[in-house]
Amino acid sequence: MIWFQAFIHLVLPVLLFVHLLKTAYSKRTYLLIDWGAALMFMAFIFIIGPWHIFTHYMRWLLPLSFLVVSVFVCRRWRSLPEKAEEKNKGSVFSMVISILLIFYFGSIAVSGLSGYALPEEDKIVDMEFPLKDGVYAFGHGGASTSINYHHESETQAYAYDILKVNALTARADGISPARLEDYEIYGEPLYSPCTGEVAAAVDEYEDILPQAEPDKEQHPAGNHVILSCQGVDVHIAHMKPGTVHVQEGDAVEAGHLLGEVGNTGNTTEPHLHIHAEKDGEGVPLTFHDRFLKRNSLVFQ
Repeated sequence: MIWFQAFIHLVLPVLLFVHLLKTAYSKRTYLLIDWGAALMFMAFIFIIGPWHIFTHYMRWLLPLSFLVVSVFVCRRWRSLPEKAEEKNKGSVFSMVISILLIFYFGSIAVSGLSGYALPEEDKIVDMEFPLKDGVYAFGHGGASTSINYHHESETQAYAYDILKVNALTARADGISPARLEDYEIYGEPLYSPCTGEVAAAVDEYEDILPQAEPDKEQHPAGNHVILSCQGVDVHIAHMKPGTVHVQEGDAVEAGHLLGEVGNTGNTTEPHLHIHAEKDGEGVPLTFHDRFLKRNSLVFQ
């Protein structure tokens, strides 16, 4: 799956650029429609794509490359006739496919953008960021299932999945490494994002290997801590075995060491899962007044 995503996000854009620059178009309309399809695809992967898997530098390089290509497309467009001399069924079919792609990728991109909207302010709980000393990327976050698959869950509607990225803004040494230690966030210290009380603390599960099937005998959250603070329950999941430093009933201050990031529970690779809920309903969570979405970066 990850290698297929690599093709979609890294190889397919190049193929689209070549198509726009090299295809023999018979009239302006066909080139314009193909350009629109490429634009919607770029918007789709820019907003929806999990760029922590590859590099955030590439995320910004692609739209810049598209602008450069668009300059050459504009020159080609001016040199083409407004009407084709002969009707070509192949060109018409290609145009129809491109129009369908415009609507398909455009609708997904718009859905992703809708998840950027800040939820009702009176429901938001603001906390401190639970990780330190690094750059952190959000694999899931926002108020739309297009950019946050947790959003379909009533209790985890505003959950975050957080990863640490390296100097290349990639979350691991390689696209799909097999060792837990190759993931930047593995073993990172976790700190309490708020002042409150430990409602639950579990440290009884072992790490699973990256990309392995989750152990069904484990709790979905794996080793985890639940904090009661600011009127909500904050769930911090997938912690490293043997590192949970608190117990149920402990009082904690914001910044108190809770444990380390691991790969326990229902997870495919090391990351921090955190969400807040109240009375069985997900509560929007911000860090230092930032509502974060997929591909957001936090510098600590």
